[in-house]
Amino acid sequence: MFLKLLRCRAEWKAAIAADARRLIESFNEHAYLEARERIGGRCIDGARPARHWTAVKLEIARRQGIAIGLAGADMRA
Repeated sequence: MFLKLLRCRAEWKAAIAADARRLIESFNEHAYLEARERIGGRCIDGARPARHWTAVKLEIARRQGIAIGLAGADMRA
């Protein structure tokens, strides 16, 4: 059971990394904003749950050096 949990988590992380890479390749510097749009389900390709797109958004922010602040403003570091 524990191995199944680890496998599911690894698959989930791989899907997040793949979607983050795909959005960065497709939208370049606007990938973060595109991921934010998908959280609300405002995209045809956004069939995954909001939790997934939130993780993708955070992965994109990490890869692109975007600092996410408490004031709500997203700024590049």
